[in-house]
Amino acid sequence: MELGNELRDALSSLVHGDSYRETLPRLKEIFSPELFARPSGLADEDRHRLTYQRLRHISDRLETGTPLLKQRDVLFPLLEWVALADPSLFYAFFLHHCTTVGTILEFGAGRDDLDDVLAQLASTETVGALLMTELGHGNSNAAVRTEAVYDPATREFVLTTPAPEAVKYPPSVACPELSRIGIVTAKLVVDGQDCGMFCFVVPLRDTVGPCPGVTIEPQDSAPILPLDWATVSFQGVRVPYRYWLRDSAQIAEDGTFTDALSNPAMRSRQASRLIRYVWEVAAVGLAAVTRASAAVAVRHAHARYTNGTFAGFADPMPVIRYRNQQRTLFGALSAAYVAAMAAKSLSGPEPVGRSAGEIRTLFTLKAAIDRLAERVTADARAASGVLGFSPSNRFLDYQGLAHAFNAAGLSTQVLHLNAAWTMALGFDYEPPADERAPAQGQDLRDPARWRALTSTRERRLHERLVAELGAARAAGLGEFDVWNDRFDLAEQLAEAHALRLLVDLVRTETEALSHADARRLVRDLCALHLLGEISAHSGWYLAEGVLTADEVGSLPGLLDQICADLAPHAMELADALDVPYDLVGAPIAHADYATAFTKAPFADPT
Repeated sequence: MELGNELRDALSSLVHGDSYRETLPRLKEIFSPELFARPSGLADEDRHRLTYQRLRHISDRLETGTPLLKQRDVLFPLLEWVALADPSLFYAFFLHHCTTVGTILEFGAGRDDLDDVLAQLASTETVGALLMTELGHGNSNAAVRTEAVYDPATREFVLTTPAPEAVKYPPSVACPELSRIGIVTAKLVVDGQDCGMFCFVVPLRDTVGPCPGVTIEPQDSAPILPLDWATVSFQGVRVPYRYWLRDSAQIAEDGTFTDALSNPAMRSRQASRLIRYVWEVAAVGLAAVTRASAAVAVRHAHARYTNGTFAGFADPMPVIRYRNQQRTLFGALSAAYVAAMAAKSLSGPEPVGRSAGEIRTLFTLKAAIDRLAERVTADARAASGVLGFSPSNRFLDYQGLAHAFNAAGLSTQVLHLNAAWTMALGFDYEPPADERAPAQGQDLRDPARWRALTSTRERRLHERLVAELGAARAAGLGEFDVWNDRFDLAEQLAEAHALRLLVDLVRTETEALSHADARRLVRDLCALHLLGEISAHSGWYLAEGVLTADEVGSLPGLLDQICADLAPHAMELADALDVPYDLVGAPIAHADYATAFTKAPFADPT
């Protein structure tokens, strides 16, 4: 039975809001499949040039009078299509339009003496980069060694890299013949005093080469995300006073430093305000490649035939008939819809003054979407056989993007530990209420049951973590030792919290659907992922008396039954994910994939 248009529209509404439809013509105009065909056979330097040519192409077709960060209804659809077309470009795009411009808007608010810099960035005449992390400190920005020493005689800052471990790594600024500006984090020193970490606008190179005092050493390009990686160091680079992104701080003519924040540690933590751009951007881009990977793999499984041992060497049949393939691929579809709903919840208008709880939800969902992206891109690739390893089918590109963003904006593990830390301290957090769970034996397909199960796990893990932390402190342990033996428990709590957030999102989105068939279909589809996560902890649920042994034993059969119910709708569920197949360009998304693999250009399979 085919899905009607009304049902298809209802499913697509879970992926995108109404404004996306208004943006589609513009996206199709910008992202012609010919201009954005997947690069093949290019040397690294040519590949990097192409990335920045594409960045300029997009900027030339946008209204540049207003920064994209202030046009979120345009920015987020653009980010989706950039991620699908070219993951390397996605990385460069977000560094330029979000982190570089975002830093200037954030810490240079209310000033007009940076308008010329913003104009250069808007036109992509100069490309921006973020230089925060340092070689000797990994992802930690708490111990920045780069120094910006104030010179009262000239009202300039002298930027210096004092030691090899303070070298900035890994900014993508090695591409020659390109003008670059960096946002550099450095410890501000005024009259010998450490004033905390600030951001500075620093010209890095022009079309001829690096600026005086700036050393740029190209590094190997990562095969999974080809970019012009480099190490960057500074020796006596003079930075004008106006390029100091001083936020609320200032230095008077007599050299007196003042700051509304009371100490250097508080000031240094302010740079973390920028990370929200990484979280939002990552959520949108990773959800997009998750959708594309799932949709392409499901389409291919309907066209890929086998007549092996388990088919009794009978007539060939599509691999999608095999239950193990269904569990993998329908599970990927399920995760793709969940990721899409989570990303959509983050891509509306930016809240004014996010609370601590809203910030935790933002980075928790970023971490959850990244894990979904890593899992789905890997599963879709593996389920597609040898063709899954063909670069032209995009799984490896998309998997590389997911791996890269696991570490960007703090690693997933660190985000989980930060979430657990804030929840244990009660920062804008109340554990889920001790609601009466639906009676045992109630249908495990019921979203109310998912809510009861995931809430119970989150609440009990929170109670256990708080109790163990309290006992350890009472025993006189230092704070490091208090946490060191409880990191595993803390991660379990954060993961449980993330799953409960996803359950709540799915319930809210599906209950809002007016189409009854769509509600039922989405409920069953999302059940594959959410019940799969619950099943992964079935031993805990059984030990806690929340699930019975019979219910735990029934889960594999229930998941198989859900797959059987979804099988007639799988292709249409895939296409309702709104993937622009012609832009993705994966030959195996085509019904006649062998012909598509050997001929260009790729035809739209729809």
